[in-house]
Amino acid sequence: MTDPAPQSLDDYLKSRFVPTDPPGFDADHPDEAHVDWWRDHHDRHGGSASSLLAALPQFEIEIAESASASDDYARLVRRMEPSDGSVDATSVFADPNGVSWRIEAHPAGALPVVVLEAREDFERAYRALGARCEPVPVGRNVHALYVSGLPSPVRARAARSTFLASGNESADWAAEMQRRRAVDATSFHDRLILLHPAPYAGLAPSEVGAEFDVVTWTAASMRLRLEHEFTHHATARLLGSFRLHVHDEVIADLMGFGAAIGRFEADLFLKGLGIRNREVTSDARLWTYVQTLDRSAVPALVELLEAVAGNLERAAEGLFAENGPDRLRLIREIARYDLPTMATPSWSISGRHDENPDEP
Repeated sequence: MTDPAPQSLDDYLKSRFVPTDPPGFDADHPDEAHVDWWRDHHDRHGGSASSLLAALPQFEIEIAESASASDDYARLVRRMEPSDGSVDATSVFADPNGVSWRIEAHPAGALPVVVLEAREDFERAYRALGARCEPVPVGRNVHALYVSGLPSPVRARAARSTFLASGNESADWAAEMQRRRAVDATSFHDRLILLHPAPYAGLAPSEVGAEFDVVTWTAASMRLRLEHEFTHHATARLLGSFRLHVHDEVIADLMGFGAAIGRFEADLFLKGLGIRNREVTSDARLWTYVQTLDRSAVPALVELLEAVAGNLERAAEGLFAENGPDRLRLIREIARYDLPTMATPSWSISGRHDENPDEP
């Protein structure tokens, strides 16, 4: 099977976000089906590495080429067979005590959030949960991941058992699964966030501001990452799209920097992507988001992103004050515009004070 032809810049820049009326972005969006299960699991077993392993048998599968086609993957994930309990947290994680998880609230809906203090453990989780146990590369400056559509064999097996225990026939389970998926896409699949403590995108405290040192900037970076990944959750759930794409990153970094330091700075955004002096560094985050783009178009994309970042810094001034628009409305408003539009000198955020977004 041959790889698809690289995208032209025009094709790459087409927005995938589906326009949505403001009522769809009311605050405190209801939690999805999987969150109640995770909340109960946390209440019963706590937020340890062991309880995480019990919920996600993907961790028991060795990270290797073609692991997603292996017998272990088929047994534990596809056929949903119970684990034999032979794999424990100490054999999966380099630092089990540094693995913790909790349920974090957000206007787009709560999610399980997993913190992995050891870099080795973060990369293991990234591959096990975000890449079906395949040994994909993880960029040096990547310290977070929003995982969506993760199969949950533990929940699916429990749901099937309850269905049959209620007197239903085994032959009816397939139709019941389809019915539940139609009601909530997370009936048998999880969404969650992985976080690793480190300065955001490799930015030094001195690049961010005199008010930060290593400790305070690392803490702010965790707040930034959390809001960044929840923004991906918001667009996936409410705007019908989440991609490894610079359009998504512009919106997520706006919200992340706003939550962490109360402002958006063009220079920080560009440096965070790995763009310095109009050059893209070899280990830049940007490469993750342009895998489908014709490499010869990257310089033009960088020029476009510089214009977008400058306009967004100007447009976002004062946006994160206490009386600013709520987070979901702001995400909806920004997502109305594609990147070429945001790069035009006259662009502004028309709905930043909750005006009718259709008015000039």
